[in-house]
Amino acid sequence: MGKGSTNTIGLTAATLQHLLVDAGAVYKNYALANEALIGATSGGNEFDIKPKTRDIKVDGIKGTVKGLTQLVSTEVSLKVNMLEITTDTLKMALMADVDTASNPDYDIITGKNNIELSDYIDNIALVGTISGSTLPIVIILKNALSTDGIKFSNKDAADNLLPITFTANVDPAIPAASVYEIHYPKITDGVLFSIQEIPIIDNGKIVLTFNEIVAATVAKDGFVVTIDGVADIVTASARGVNNLYTIALTLTTSPTSGQVVTVAYTKPTLDANDVKSLEGIVLNTFEATAVTNN
Repeated sequence: MGKGSTNTIGLTAATLQHLLVDAGAVYKNYALANEALIGATSGGNEFDIKPKTRDIKVDGIKGTVKGLTQLVSTEVSLKVNMLEITTDTLKMALMADVDTASNPDYDIITGKNNIELSDYIDNIALVGTISGSTLPIVIILKNALSTDGIKFSNKDAADNLLPITFTANVDPAIPAASVYEIHYPKITDGVLFSIQEIPIIDNGKIVLTFNEIVAATVAKDGFVVTIDGVADIVTASARGVNNLYTIALTLTTSPTSGQVVTVAYTKPTLDANDVKSLEGIVLNTFEATAVTNN
């Protein structure tokens, strides 16, 4: 083993882009047609993943062996402290029935003798803020159920909270699927995906060199080329074979030496046609740029 770093401080310039901020908001059926906020919380929320493992024992080995630890199960839960308490909140917490029709003044909540498939919530999601992104970090528990019941006490001069713990469950239709997902936004740490060198003509194609490795697929949409002031259609675009930092644009007309060539780019309306780096950084619009054509 070589000599490692002597740095004893974990703080870097990127640290400020990767901080979890605030408690977040809790949703049921996140990103589905019936998505809804569960309500206001107080005191934060607690996400818990507990893998349960088993170590295969080998005679003569005094310890655990790399590769012989097996995953038995994974328990995933989300504890929320509800400040806002509604009929729907209590129904979810208790897996209860709700009678909204028989009494003009009250919703009547009653317990059940059986857990029904309709008691499972498609998902419960904690949607939070991470400092370096305009997109949220999203933690999703699939097929969520609250089986811990409720226990709370009312106090004067205090925030009266209702703790509820949701647990994720395996879908029998897809038993191998994970019971949770964490959607972590791509953070570029302020890095832009941009042209690094002056574009050139090489074998009749425009070659653009970038500061980051280009994604494997490059859409030609958005590129605009002129030759001696006349627009020329880009017929194909591709990442370089020998240099992954480049894009080659094939033109309808191959420029002859000395002709004035420019290339510009307008970010497409359809996100699927964006030109991106391998890390997913999107190329922004740039104005007409002169191309070296010796």
